[in-house]
Amino acid sequence: MSAAVTVRGFMRIAASAAMTLGVLAPQPSAAQSSVDFTVSGSSTVRGWTCTVRGTAQVSTGSGAAVRGFASGVSAVTLTVPVTAFECPEAEMREHLLEAMRAAEFPQITFRLDSYAANPQGAVATGSLTILSSTNPVSVPMSLTPSGSGVQLAGEVQLDMTTYGVQPPVVMMGLMRVRPQIRIQFSGVVTP
Repeated sequence: MSAAVTVRGFMRIAASAAMTLGVLAPQPSAAQSSVDFTVSGSSTVRGWTCTVRGTAQVSTGSGAAVRGFASGVSAVTLTVPVTAFECPEAEMREHLLEAMRAAEFPQITFRLDSYAANPQGAVATGSLTILSSTNPVSVPMSLTPSGSGVQLAGEVQLDMTTYGVQPPVVMMGLMRVRPQIRIQFSGVVTP
């Protein structure tokens, strides 16, 4: 039961991570920052939530100005280590890692393709890779200058089956995780 919920949580976290970095893009000399993700979903029995911390590499410049990044963003890469997911129950985490095929696909990644600035922040569009499937995603997020960095926060909803993740089914089919997940993310990124 818990394991099924964990897989859903993982998918949401992955989606959230991808969207969080959508405002930014990858670059080797970029500073590395942490972004926290909460992935939640439901099953035929109950709701579930898992969390994970990912890393973001953000490079500024050569883009449209956006809140907190006067010179724009040139690159963003977000990486989420699948085995770092934490769930309320060990069985839930075990099912999540199994559904995510953690040994074969140890990371979820998001790479920024473009972004559109708005008064609250931006809508980031990029490529999200989960398992061996890469799909375009767009994520609205708020951006707020914070010290030497930028506080970002956002939320996105995904269907995990779009990425080839099979929702867990446990207890001889009595509990089935629904494929829709919600990913929320927040963190302070420093270019």
